[in-house]
Amino acid sequence: MSTRDDQGDDAPDGENPPPVNTTPARQEMSGGREWWTDALAETYCEMDPQWESRSGRFEARLSTRQFGDLSLSTVRAHAHSVLRTPAMIGDTDSEDYFLCAVTGGPGRIEQHDRSIWLDKGSFAIIDAGQPFRFDFPQRFEQIVVRVPRPLLLGRMSERDVDRVMAQPVSAASGAGVVVSRFLQQLAALDAAVPDAPAAALSASALDMIVTALADTAGTVSPTQQAHAADLLRAQNLLKTRLHDENLSITEAAAELGISLRYLQKIFQSTGSTPSEWLLQARLERARMILLSTDITISDLASRVGFKDISHFSRSFRTFYGASPGQYRRR
Repeated sequence: MSTRDDQGDDAPDGENPPPVNTTPARQEMSGGREWWTDALAETYCEMDPQWESRSGRFEARLSTRQFGDLSLSTVRAHAHSVLRTPAMIGDTDSEDYFLCAVTGGPGRIEQHDRSIWLDKGSFAIIDAGQPFRFDFPQRFEQIVVRVPRPLLLGRMSERDVDRVMAQPVSAASGAGVVVSRFLQQLAALDAAVPDAPAAALSASALDMIVTALADTAGTVSPTQQAHAADLLRAQNLLKTRLHDENLSITEAAAELGISLRYLQKIFQSTGSTPSEWLLQARLERARMILLSTDITISDLASRVGFKDISHFSRSFRTFYGASPGQYRRR
């Protein structure tokens, strides 16, 4: 690493602040059957659309946009079905999850030997790494959020995700109300959004989605629900203390009123230790600040809880493949 990287790539005094990067505005597309077959594969994953009759009129409209790590799209189309077969699935670990919220016209999802109906903003999570089927018997509208597999599995264990797979989350009560309305508001945004707010919206949406999934009645035992609630409580505490360079995991456990051993246990479901999770959260916060301000790298390191700027720069490079200064200039 160069000396400049070690010192954090601070810009000379008087240099113009970096431009604010923005997430592009919503993109709109539409077409018929052939176009829709290609659009499904390009936007989501390989699927086989099916129609009761190919002689009638069919049109699909698709709007897409990126919010941080999440891709959000809105589909409006005439009646049809889509099928994803085992032959279409490659490496399961590389396949993402999709949250599907049907906001107009009923839709049925089949996966995991479960068959559910969604309508009026209710939603469910499906796994693109496993076969599924969608049936829309009439004209419909739905919002689809593509969630990268590592992001969801960093907040819920794979076992817990499997439990809530293809389980309906109502938009009429509980956390599902908040999630459904929030996603509909995001989908309605037309203008471009600066990268930092977009990343913040993405993180907030994912946290709310996880909360709603954990709140789904009857999917997990009381003990598992308690562990999931304690994990969210611990993650929220750590996120409020990202700036505190003196925070230790032992101290965090004491503030939560739980033992260090129990804290380490509930984080096992995320695939990381509490310390690893805290480091990743600090670096993600740093990335968001980096893209939206002209703060110096040394001040940034301090703001997200690093005592040593060299340690911060090395850690940032490990996670994002570039030093903080290089990442800002992209």
